[in-house]
Amino acid sequence: MVRRSNSRSWKLPLVVVAILGCALASAPPAYAIPGVGGLAKKAKEKAAKAAGVKDEAAGEQVKGDTNVEFNDEVLELTGDRIDRVIQTFQSAVDASAGRSELVDKLNKTSEERSSLWEKDGEKVMEIRQKRDEVEGCYHEGYQEAQERATQEYTQKAMGSDPALLQKFTRIAQEYNAASAKGDSAAMKAAHAELISFAVASKEDSIAVRKKCGPLPPPLPAEGKLDALDKQMESLSNQIRKIDEKVSEAQAKQGGMDRKQFGMAAERIQMYVAWRQMKSYSRSATRGFTNEEIEAMEKRLEKLIALFG
Repeated sequence: MVRRSNSRSWKLPLVVVAILGCALASAPPAYAIPGVGGLAKKAKEKAAKAAGVKDEAAGEQVKGDTNVEFNDEVLELTGDRIDRVIQTFQSAVDASAGRSELVDKLNKTSEERSSLWEKDGEKVMEIRQKRDEVEGCYHEGYQEAQERATQEYTQKAMGSDPALLQKFTRIAQEYNAASAKGDSAAMKAAHAELISFAVASKEDSIAVRKKCGPLPPPLPAEGKLDALDKQMESLSNQIRKIDEKVSEAQAKQGGMDRKQFGMAAERIQMYVAWRQMKSYSRSATRGFTNEEIEAMEKRLEKLIALFG
Protein backbone atom coordinates (compact mmCIF):
# COMPACT_ATOMS: atom_id res chain seq x y z
CA MET A 1 0.00 0.00 0.00
CA VAL A 2 1.35 3.42 -0.91
CA ARG A 3 2.11 5.70 1.99
CA ARG A 4 1.14 9.35 1.80
CA SER A 5 3.97 11.78 1.39
CA ASN A 6 2.45 14.55 3.50
CA SER A 7 1.23 14.65 7.10
CA ARG A 8 -2.50 14.68 6.35
CA SER A 9 -4.42 11.68 7.61
CA TRP A 10 -6.46 9.30 5.49
CA LYS A 11 -10.04 10.41 4.95
CA LEU A 12 -11.24 6.81 4.76
CA PRO A 13 -12.34 5.35 8.11
CA LEU A 14 -9.91 2.78 9.42
CA VAL A 15 -12.53 0.06 9.13
CA VAL A 16 -12.68 0.59 5.38
CA VAL A 17 -8.95 0.20 5.09
CA ALA A 18 -9.07 -2.85 7.36
CA ILE A 19 -11.97 -4.65 5.72
CA LEU A 20 -11.28 -3.72 2.14
CA GLY A 21 -7.65 -4.33 2.95
CA CYS A 22 -8.37 -8.06 2.85
CA ALA A 23 -8.67 -7.62 -0.88
CA LEU A 24 -5.50 -5.57 -1.08
CA ALA A 25 -3.64 -7.93 1.20
CA SER A 26 -4.49 -10.89 -0.98
CA ALA A 27 -2.68 -9.28 -3.88
CA PRO A 28 1.11 -8.84 -3.76
CA PRO A 29 2.48 -5.28 -3.93
CA ALA A 30 2.78 -3.79 -7.39
CA TYR A 31 6.53 -4.11 -7.60
CA ALA A 32 6.32 -7.85 -6.88
CA ILE A 33 4.34 -8.71 -9.99
CA PRO A 34 6.29 -9.42 -13.18
CA GLY A 35 5.68 -6.98 -16.00
CA VAL A 36 4.68 -4.01 -13.90
CA GLY A 37 8.18 -2.62 -13.84
CA GLY A 38 8.34 -1.75 -10.14
CA LEU A 39 5.34 0.59 -10.12
CA ALA A 40 5.28 1.49 -6.46
CA LYS A 41 9.04 1.79 -6.06
CA LYS A 42 9.56 3.75 -9.26
CA ALA A 43 6.63 6.05 -8.50
CA LYS A 44 8.13 6.99 -5.15
CA GLU A 45 11.56 7.52 -6.69
CA LYS A 46 10.19 9.62 -9.53
CA ALA A 47 8.02 11.65 -7.16
CA ALA A 48 11.02 12.41 -4.99
CA LYS A 49 12.94 13.65 -8.01
CA ALA A 50 9.99 15.40 -9.64
CA ALA A 51 11.27 18.84 -8.75
CA GLY A 52 14.29 18.28 -10.96
CA VAL A 53 12.42 16.96 -14.02
CA LYS A 54 11.47 19.28 -16.84
CA ASP A 55 7.78 19.46 -17.63
CA GLU A 56 5.98 19.96 -20.94
CA ALA A 57 6.25 23.74 -20.74
CA ALA A 58 10.01 23.44 -20.51
CA GLY A 59 10.20 21.50 -23.72
CA GLU A 60 10.31 17.86 -22.59
CA GLN A 61 7.17 16.14 -23.89
CA VAL A 62 6.32 12.92 -22.05
CA LYS A 63 2.95 11.22 -22.57
CA GLY A 64 2.30 8.58 -19.97
CA ASP A 65 4.30 5.39 -19.68
CA THR A 66 4.35 3.18 -22.75
CA ASN A 67 6.10 0.35 -20.86
CA VAL A 68 3.19 -0.57 -18.58
CA GLU A 69 2.25 -4.22 -19.02
CA PHE A 70 -1.13 -5.67 -18.10
CA ASN A 71 -1.88 -9.27 -17.14
CA ASP A 72 -4.46 -11.36 -15.27
CA GLU A 73 -3.88 -9.40 -12.08
CA VAL A 74 -2.88 -5.96 -13.32
CA LEU A 75 -5.81 -4.67 -15.35
CA GLU A 76 -5.92 -1.39 -17.22
CA LEU A 77 -7.52 1.37 -15.15
CA THR A 78 -10.37 2.15 -17.49
CA GLY A 79 -13.08 4.59 -16.50
CA ASP A 80 -15.45 1.72 -15.74
CA ARG A 81 -12.98 -0.04 -13.44
CA ILE A 82 -12.11 3.17 -11.64
CA ASP A 83 -15.82 3.81 -11.10
CA ARG A 84 -16.18 0.31 -9.62
CA VAL A 85 -13.40 1.02 -7.13
CA ILE A 86 -14.96 4.38 -6.22
CA GLN A 87 -18.41 2.85 -5.75
CA THR A 88 -17.04 0.04 -3.61
CA PHE A 89 -15.15 2.35 -1.29
CA GLN A 90 -18.06 4.80 -1.08
CA SER A 91 -20.41 1.95 -0.16
CA ALA A 92 -17.95 0.83 2.48
CA VAL A 93 -17.74 4.36 3.89
CA ASP A 94 -21.54 4.53 4.13
CA ALA A 95 -21.71 1.07 5.70
CA SER A 96 -19.09 1.98 8.31
CA ALA A 97 -20.88 5.14 9.46
CA GLY A 98 -20.76 5.40 13.23
CA ARG A 99 -18.06 2.77 13.69
CA SER A 100 -15.35 5.14 14.89
CA GLU A 101 -17.67 6.49 17.61
CA LEU A 102 -18.46 2.95 18.75
CA VAL A 103 -14.75 2.07 18.79
CA ASP A 104 -14.03 5.16 20.91
CA LYS A 105 -16.75 4.13 23.36
CA LEU A 106 -15.42 0.57 23.48
CA ASN A 107 -11.88 1.78 24.15
CA LYS A 108 -13.03 4.12 26.92
CA THR A 109 -15.16 1.40 28.49
CA SER A 110 -12.24 -1.02 28.31
CA GLU A 111 -9.96 1.53 29.96
CA GLU A 112 -12.54 2.15 32.70
CA ARG A 113 -12.81 -1.57 33.34
CA SER A 114 -9.03 -1.98 33.44
CA SER A 115 -8.72 0.83 35.98
CA LEU A 116 -11.46 -0.64 38.15
CA TRP A 117 -9.91 -4.11 37.98
CA GLU A 118 -6.50 -2.73 38.85
CA LYS A 119 -8.02 -1.09 41.91
CA ASP A 120 -10.39 -3.82 43.15
CA GLY A 121 -9.51 -6.91 41.12
CA GLU A 122 -7.75 -8.71 43.96
CA LYS A 123 -10.72 -8.25 46.31
CA VAL A 124 -13.12 -9.40 43.59
CA MET A 125 -11.11 -12.57 42.96
CA GLU A 126 -10.98 -13.34 46.68
CA ILE A 127 -14.73 -12.92 47.19
CA ARG A 128 -15.52 -14.97 44.07
CA GLN A 129 -13.24 -17.78 45.23
CA LYS A 130 -14.95 -17.78 48.61
CA ARG A 131 -18.37 -17.82 46.95
CA ASP A 132 -17.34 -20.76 44.77
CA GLU A 133 -16.22 -22.66 47.87
CA VAL A 134 -19.53 -22.06 49.64
CA GLU A 135 -21.57 -23.01 46.57
CA GLY A 136 -19.49 -26.17 46.22
CA CYS A 137 -20.20 -26.99 49.85
CA TYR A 138 -23.93 -26.44 49.23
CA HIS A 139 -23.88 -28.72 46.20
CA GLU A 140 -22.09 -31.48 48.04
CA GLY A 141 -24.35 -31.21 51.08
CA TYR A 142 -27.58 -31.22 49.04
CA GLN A 143 -26.36 -34.17 46.99
CA GLU A 144 -25.64 -36.17 50.13
CA ALA A 145 -29.08 -35.32 51.55
CA GLN A 146 -30.71 -36.32 48.25
CA GLU A 147 -28.90 -39.64 48.23
CA ARG A 148 -30.00 -40.36 51.78
CA ALA A 149 -33.60 -39.55 50.93
CA THR A 150 -33.47 -41.76 47.85
CA GLN A 151 -32.04 -44.64 49.85
CA GLU A 152 -34.77 -44.26 52.45
CA TYR A 153 -37.54 -44.29 49.84
CA THR A 154 -35.98 -47.28 48.10
CA GLN A 155 -35.86 -49.25 51.33
CA LYS A 156 -39.45 -48.26 52.03
CA ALA A 157 -40.59 -49.37 48.55
CA MET A 158 -38.78 -52.69 48.84
CA GLY A 159 -40.20 -53.32 52.26
CA SER A 160 -43.55 -51.94 53.32
CA ASP A 161 -45.00 -49.90 50.42
CA PRO A 162 -46.08 -52.05 47.41
CA ALA A 163 -47.61 -49.04 45.61
CA LEU A 164 -44.31 -47.16 45.76
CA LEU A 165 -42.47 -50.26 44.55
CA GLN A 166 -44.84 -50.44 41.56
CA LYS A 167 -44.10 -46.82 40.66
CA PHE A 168 -40.35 -47.42 40.93
CA THR A 169 -40.66 -50.49 38.72
CA ARG A 170 -42.61 -48.59 36.06
CA ILE A 171 -40.12 -45.72 36.03
CA ALA A 172 -37.20 -48.14 35.79
CA GLN A 173 -38.83 -49.87 32.81
CA GLU A 174 -39.44 -46.53 31.08
CA TYR A 175 -35.85 -45.47 31.73
CA ASN A 176 -34.46 -48.74 30.33
CA ALA A 177 -36.67 -48.50 27.24
CA ALA A 178 -35.56 -44.92 26.61
CA SER A 179 -31.95 -45.90 27.09
CA ALA A 180 -32.28 -48.70 24.52
CA LYS A 181 -33.68 -46.21 22.00
CA GLY A 182 -31.10 -43.60 22.83
CA ASP A 183 -33.89 -41.17 23.80
CA SER A 184 -32.06 -38.82 26.14
CA ALA A 185 -35.14 -36.64 26.71
CA ALA A 186 -37.19 -39.60 27.93
CA MET A 187 -34.31 -40.81 30.09
CA LYS A 188 -34.05 -37.37 31.68
CA ALA A 189 -37.81 -37.29 32.33
CA ALA A 190 -37.77 -40.72 33.96
CA HIS A 191 -34.85 -39.77 36.16
CA ALA A 192 -36.55 -36.53 37.19
CA GLU A 193 -39.69 -38.46 38.15
CA LEU A 194 -37.67 -40.94 40.16
CA ILE A 195 -35.84 -38.36 42.25
CA SER A 196 -39.07 -36.39 42.74
CA PHE A 197 -40.06 -39.02 45.28
CA ALA A 198 -36.96 -38.36 47.30
CA VAL A 199 -36.55 -34.67 47.97
CA ALA A 200 -34.25 -33.41 50.67
CA SER A 201 -36.18 -32.08 53.62
CA LYS A 202 -36.27 -28.50 54.84
CA GLU A 203 -34.30 -29.62 57.87
CA ASP A 204 -31.61 -31.04 55.56
CA SER A 205 -31.33 -27.70 53.74
CA ILE A 206 -31.02 -25.79 57.02
CA ALA A 207 -28.29 -28.18 58.18
CA VAL A 208 -26.35 -27.78 54.93
CA ARG A 209 -26.48 -23.98 55.07
CA LYS A 210 -25.48 -23.97 58.70
CA LYS A 211 -22.49 -26.17 57.94
CA CYS A 212 -21.33 -24.23 54.85
CA GLY A 213 -22.17 -20.72 55.98
CA PRO A 214 -23.87 -17.93 53.98
CA LEU A 215 -22.85 -16.86 50.51
CA PRO A 216 -20.63 -13.74 50.56
CA PRO A 217 -22.61 -10.75 49.25
CA PRO A 218 -21.43 -9.17 45.99
CA LEU A 219 -19.02 -6.26 46.18
CA PRO A 220 -20.01 -2.93 44.56
CA ALA A 221 -17.06 -3.37 42.19
CA GLU A 222 -18.48 -6.69 40.96
CA GLY A 223 -21.69 -5.03 39.82
CA LYS A 224 -19.73 -2.30 38.04
CA LEU A 225 -17.48 -4.85 36.36
CA ASP A 226 -20.46 -6.91 35.19
CA ALA A 227 -22.15 -3.79 33.80
CA LEU A 228 -18.97 -2.77 31.97
CA ASP A 229 -18.59 -6.28 30.55
CA LYS A 230 -22.15 -6.18 29.20
CA GLN A 231 -21.54 -2.74 27.74
CA MET A 232 -18.35 -3.90 26.03
CA GLU A 233 -20.13 -6.94 24.64
CA SER A 234 -22.92 -4.75 23.25
CA LEU A 235 -20.47 -2.33 21.64
CA SER A 236 -18.45 -5.19 20.16
CA ASN A 237 -21.61 -6.68 18.64
CA GLN A 238 -22.56 -3.33 17.11
CA ILE A 239 -19.08 -2.96 15.60
CA ARG A 240 -19.24 -6.51 14.26
CA LYS A 241 -22.53 -5.79 12.51
CA ILE A 242 -21.02 -2.71 10.86
CA ASP A 243 -18.01 -4.74 9.73
CA GLU A 244 -20.38 -7.27 8.19
CA LYS A 245 -22.04 -4.47 6.23
CA VAL A 246 -18.63 -3.32 4.99
CA SER A 247 -17.84 -6.86 3.90
CA GLU A 248 -21.15 -6.99 2.03
CA ALA A 249 -20.28 -3.72 0.29
CA GLN A 250 -16.97 -5.19 -0.80
CA ALA A 251 -18.66 -8.37 -2.05
CA LYS A 252 -20.80 -6.29 -4.39
CA GLN A 253 -17.80 -4.80 -6.20
CA GLY A 254 -18.25 -7.11 -9.23
CA GLY A 255 -16.22 -7.20 -12.41
CA MET A 256 -12.89 -7.99 -10.73
CA ASP A 257 -11.64 -10.70 -8.43
CA ARG A 258 -9.96 -9.87 -5.12
CA LYS A 259 -6.44 -9.66 -6.50
CA GLN A 260 -7.49 -7.55 -9.47
CA PHE A 261 -9.52 -5.22 -7.28
CA GLY A 262 -6.69 -4.97 -4.75
CA MET A 263 -4.16 -4.10 -7.44
CA ALA A 264 -6.48 -1.54 -9.05
CA ALA A 265 -7.15 0.15 -5.69
CA GLU A 266 -3.44 0.18 -4.85
CA ARG A 267 -2.46 1.77 -8.16
CA ILE A 268 -5.19 4.40 -7.85
CA GLN A 269 -4.06 5.30 -4.32
CA MET A 270 -0.49 5.50 -5.54
CA TYR A 271 -1.48 7.93 -8.29
CA VAL A 272 -3.55 10.08 -5.94
CA ALA A 273 -0.71 10.24 -3.40
CA TRP A 274 1.70 11.32 -6.13
CA ARG A 275 -0.81 13.69 -7.71
CA GLN A 276 -1.14 15.68 -4.48
CA MET A 277 2.57 16.29 -4.11
CA LYS A 278 3.67 19.88 -4.62
CA SER A 279 6.41 18.57 -6.85
CA TYR A 280 3.99 16.60 -9.04
CA SER A 281 4.70 16.76 -12.76
CA ARG A 282 2.65 15.04 -15.44
CA SER A 283 5.81 14.53 -17.45
CA ALA A 284 7.40 12.61 -14.57
CA THR A 285 4.48 10.22 -14.15
CA ARG A 286 5.46 6.60 -14.64
CA GLY A 287 3.63 3.32 -14.12
CA PHE A 288 0.43 4.53 -15.81
CA THR A 289 -0.56 4.83 -19.43
CA ASN A 290 -1.77 8.14 -20.78
CA GLU A 291 -5.28 6.68 -21.05
CA GLU A 292 -5.22 5.65 -17.39
CA ILE A 293 -4.03 9.10 -16.35
CA GLU A 294 -6.80 10.76 -18.33
CA ALA A 295 -9.41 8.44 -16.77
CA MET A 296 -8.20 9.24 -13.26
CA GLU A 297 -7.92 12.97 -13.94
CA LYS A 298 -11.58 13.02 -15.00
CA ARG A 299 -12.48 11.53 -11.61
CA LEU A 300 -9.75 13.20 -9.60
CA GLU A 301 -12.08 15.11 -7.28
CA LYS A 302 -13.84 11.89 -6.20
CA LEU A 303 -10.55 10.01 -5.88
CA ILE A 304 -9.02 12.70 -3.69
CA ALA A 305 -12.17 12.76 -1.54
CA LEU A 306 -11.74 9.04 -0.91
CA PHE A 307 -7.98 8.58 -0.86
CA GLY A 308 -6.56 12.07 -0.46
